[in-house]
Parts: sequence; C-alpha cells; structure tokens
Amino acid sequence: MRRKLVVLSVLALAGCSSTAEQPQATQSSVTVSSSESSASQSQENKPFSDNPTLAECRGLMADSKEQARATAEDCIRAIPAEDLAGSLLAVGVTDYDQAERAVGLGVRHLFLGTGTDFSMLNGHGDPARSLASLQERAGGELVISVDEEGGLVQRLSDVTGELASAQKMAQEHTPEQVRGIMFEHGKKLRDLGFTMDFAPVLDLAGGENIEDNAIGSRAFSADPTVVADYATAYSQGLMDAGITPVMKHFPGHGHATGDSHMGTVTAPPREEMEAADMVPFAELSRLPGMAAMVGHMQTPGIDGEGTEGAQTPASLNSAVYQLLRAGGYSPSARGGAAAAFNGPIFTDDLTGMKAVTDSHPGPEAAVVALQAGADQALTAAGAISVDDTVAAVRQAIVDGKISAEHVHEATIRAHLS
Repeated sequence: MRRKLVVLSVLALAGCSSTAEQPQATQSSVTVSSSESSASQSQENKPFSDNPTLAECRGLMADSKEQARATAEDCIRAIPAEDLAGSLLAVGVTDYDQAERAVGLGVRHLFLGTGTDFSMLNGHGDPARSLASLQERAGGELVISVDEEGGLVQRLSDVTGELASAQKMAQEHTPEQVRGIMFEHGKKLRDLGFTMDFAPVLDLAGGENIEDNAIGSRAFSADPTVVADYATAYSQGLMDAGITPVMKHFPGHGHATGDSHMGTVTAPPREEMEAADMVPFAELSRLPGMAAMVGHMQTPGIDGEGTEGAQTPASLNSAVYQLLRAGGYSPSARGGAAAAFNGPIFTDDLTGMKAVTDSHPGPEAAVVALQAGADQALTAAGAISVDDTVAAVRQAIVDGKISAEHVHEATIRAHLS
C-alpha cells in the first residue's frame, strides 16, 4: 500500500512539473512573435530605404518641421561617405553634355561661367536639354550657380540685361533700393534655372582699379560699415527671389597685394584684417541663409597646426575655415564679434588661379581644400577632368584623408537647404 502511494505521489509531482513548464513555453513563443512583429513594423515605419540616395534624403525635407530635417540628416549619414564624393564638388560646365556627364558622376552643383552655351538656360533652347531637364534627372537636388556680381563680373548680361557694379550701386542707390534691384535680378536668375549667385563681394575697396588687387569697382566701399549695409541689402534681395547669396572672399581681398589669378597674394596681418577687412563678414555671418567663399590670399597670423598662414593660400588653410566656422573675430563690428557660421563654405576657383595651381595642380587642389575644411571645392569648366577629380576625392575618403564625418556634414550644409 505504501509503495502505491509513493508511485502516485511521483506521478502527481511529474504532472505538476509538466503543467508548470507549458505556460513558459507559450510565453516564450509569444515574446518571439511579438519581437518579430515589432521588427517588421519598425522596418515598415523606417523613413528612408536601406540604401538611400541624396535625392531621397532631400525629399524628406518636404515637411519643413524640425523633425523632418533631423530625419533627412540621418538619411544622409546613412549613405557611404565615398558615394558622396561628387556632392563635395561645384563643377564648372559650359554645355549640356558636360553638365549631364557631371550629374552622372554624382556631382550635385553645376557652375555656369564664361563661355556657357546659353541654350541650356530654361526658356532659351530645347527643353529636353535645359537646366530644368538636368534638375529632373537629378531628382531636383541640383545647386546651379553663376558669378553675377554686376559691372565687370557679370556672366549673363546678354540675357538679363546689364547690372551695375557694387561701387556704382553704393554711389547711386540706397541699401533699400539695392535690395529691390537684386530682387528683380534674382527673379530673372531663378526663371533661367539658377539657385545660387556667387555674390556679393564683401572685400573693401583697397585700390582704384581692378589691376591693383583684382577687386576695384567690385567693392561697394572702403568703409566696412557701408560694405556691410549694401552687402546685406544685396543678399536679402537675392534671397527674396529664392537665390542663395555667397559672401566672398573671406577673410578679405581688398588690401591684399596682387591678383590670385596670376600668382601669390598676401593679405595684411590678422590684427589689421580683423579691424577692417573682416568686419563685413562678421556682420553678415549673422544673416540666415548665407553661404561663404574663401579666397586664395595668404593670411599672416591665421595659423593652424602644421600650417603657416603666411605661406598657405586661405582656401587650403584649415585655420581659416575654423575661424570662419567658429566666429569670434572682429569684435569691433556692429553687434559684436562674428557669429558661428553654419552655412556652406566654398573655395574660390581652384583650377584657374595660379595662387593655388602653382603648388597644387589638378584634382590634388580639391582634395587638399576639402581636407582643410571646405564644404565645396569649386573647379572651373574644362580646367581639369571631372572624372579624375571625383575619383581623387573618392579615393581620399576611402583612405581616410577626408573624414567620413566631414563628408556627411559638408553634404548636409551644402545640399539640405
């Protein structure tokens, strides 16, 4: 009898154990199923694809909310850095075939300069071979720029009509009138397909003629305050028309000796530059929507680690980019020292100016400028091979010479407006 009771007890305990384990197995199955469901739902809710393109990332900006921009930035950071090599270049083109080739290589900034075939402009030729057609091919993400300052530097006068020089604008008009003039001119540029103008010039008048320092009548005035007032109005007029203005040539070309097109150019010592030449840049650094261009002058006193400003063109000097980006210079400017600048920073043309090409020929100049901190390396049409330049930049990214972080941040600044 005792033996039967023991057997029954063991069977009962075994039954309890079996019953207790069953819910655990069921719970585990539920957990796995729930996890798989969440992963599937997360994948479905992901705002961009596993292999996003720049066009896809820009498309996320359709909603102007802050969260939409953050998502677009995350999207760009998900693109392999080397695949964005072309997006770090502003490439000069003169005809549709050149432009189409550049876009096919991943270039997303086309610069139309001297000698351009105007049949590319919207409304001036075959619509299938126009800037609008190129925009459609690129997914609407192209920046299309021009040097349209007015006076001696105006590429589109045969199409848009003549635009007065900066000097003449300041002599004959108020800042408010200049804003209106540039609004009307900006609308013409926009209709032709442009999105950016490499203007205004913030350099101070340091010589009577352009031969003195490559500036001449391109400057509004020798007075930093006057330059800032007119450059602000000029920029606001362009922005009113939907055109991005580019202040140039940081840190100031007005009192530099020589012409960077022809050879070495040297600016005054830093303390003199901060007291005068850099003041307009300090004031416009606080104007939202601006881009900036760095010149090729050598800058004594603006030195970086391993870089001597007196021996290095500003466009290849990391300390110059750091100064522009961080702000804090020219404390005597109205409103105080320069603000930190978060807009895109361009080099001046790297391929047609001996101040750079004498020491860094070909694609090498673009790589060195991007290493130094430029967001966009500007190359003139036909001066170097676009294929070779894109390849050189890509290889520099793969080799770690240009950091992936800089590639992504530069692309965000230049292409997420």
